[in-house]
Amino acid sequence: MVKIRKRTKTKRFGPLNVSGICGCPGVYVILDRNHEPQYVGHSKNLVRRLEDHLTQEDIPDARYFRTYRTQSTKESEILERQLIRRLDPRHNVRER
Repeated sequence: MVKIRKRTKTKRFGPLNVSGICGCPGVYVILDRNHEPQYVGHSKNLVRRLEDHLTQEDIPDARYFRTYRTQSTKESEILERQLIRRLDPRHNVRER
């Protein structure tokens, strides 16, 4: 069982909100305008990874995001797999 240190509220996907999160390991869920999951990913530095998504604009329908802080990157990998199976996001093709 993965211990989640903190789950954030759903926030608007933009530079101001992304820069306000921690640079710790965890999982992020990118949502569309209807709050449907579009992509689930993990990172050892959440703020850096989400800033990458902002600059690349690789998920065109991204409007909101939610993060889950974990103790380690290993826990974030496990939680990512669990969330992909449960949420079935559109852009996580490899895990299907």
